[in-house]
Amino acid sequence: MARNAVHWYLQRITGALLLVLLSAHFWVVHFMTAPVRRGELTYEIVVARVSNPVWQVIDISFLLVALYHGLSGLRGIVFDYGPFGKWAVGSINFALTLVGIAWAWWGIAAFRHL
Repeated sequence: MARNAVHWYLQRITGALLLVLLSAHFWVVHFMTAPVRRGELTYEIVVARVSNPVWQVIDISFLLVALYHGLSGLRGIVFDYGPFGKWAVGSINFALTLVGIAWAWWGIAAFRHL
């Protein structure tokens, strides 16, 4: 399978995963939490939920899927502007990869500071 086909399929897969993860996020965080319905949401309640390892896996997965989907989409938009040489393509891919790694590290590291 060609490299571009892999990116195309991963873009669709991550899009579908984002629909599921975003729907679950909105449902659980904004509608199903009893303190939210009662208007009693506090920092301690949020920290308790985010400290749960299951929710950490879900939130980090959401972050990584959204990062891949967004940066892959940005890559596609940039490459739609015209033909780029091999060096330019490599540089753009490298820069987007660095941005993705830095952003992922920053987001994952936030869980250590709860």
